[in-house]
Amino acid sequence: MEHSGKNKTNGFLLMLTLLSVIAVVAAPFVWDRFMEGQTGMIALIVVEVLLVIFIIASSHSLWKNSGSGEWKLKSDKKGMRVYTLKNPGETWLKIKIIGRLKARLASILTLMRNPDAADDVGMFDSYYIDGWDPDKDGVDPKLVYYTFKQKLFPPFKHREFVVKSEFSQDPVTKEMKFNFVAAPDKLPFNKRYHRVTEMHNRWKYTPLENGEVEYEFIYDAVDPGGNFPYALANWLIPAMLPFAFAKMPKILDKEKYRNAKMDYVQEVGEPAEAMA
Repeated sequence: MEHSGKNKTNGFLLMLTLLSVIAVVAAPFVWDRFMEGQTGMIALIVVEVLLVIFIIASSHSLWKNSGSGEWKLKSDKKGMRVYTLKNPGETWLKIKIIGRLKARLASILTLMRNPDAADDVGMFDSYYIDGWDPDKDGVDPKLVYYTFKQKLFPPFKHREFVVKSEFSQDPVTKEMKFNFVAAPDKLPFNKRYHRVTEMHNRWKYTPLENGEVEYEFIYDAVDPGGNFPYALANWLIPAMLPFAFAKMPKILDKEKYRNAKMDYVQEVGEPAEAMA
């Protein structure tokens, strides 16, 4: 009964929104039949502004209350599948991308966690936090904190990410998993950049029998903030991420990734004793 009542409310609000859109478009052509002169023009502007405010507010309400909470296929091109998920009560879409590539696991790990790789993936000013050193005794390399920044177009500030990166690998399948969780309090805030405070992005790399690696990426930035319109982000991010992922094979083919070595990752067919 509650779900039915919610649908009726949304249906009524949608009808009012559509009528308001029609009124905004039609008003300038018929308004002079009711009011003329300067007073009529001022009244028309006031009515148009109020209608536009109502349309924006009602559209936001309809969008926020919509969603099935299930993954839906958005595109399937060149071996890459893009899914989106909309939860009721949220405005930002979650995005999932599934594809395949040929690469060593150590190469992927280096690209994912080495600050020196930031420039290759469109980021900058990346470094480990707390003086973390992968070669230092007693340091757990599977849990690291680091930061990086992402350029954004005006009038929006560049984004600053401070993240906790957790890595795990299945000893049998060699599947690698990464959790990237926002850790905003690990560094002092810098007013020049907008720090993303809520994020939980997840990666999974699964070696296949044919020698390829299947990747699954879930983008879950709860709210990038900084007055960035969610409508623009929900349209732009699912469209742009596939282009970034399409560049991964070429990036991983660079010598610094092809020959990369990581003591805490085990390649397919490599005995566990080979790991440091």
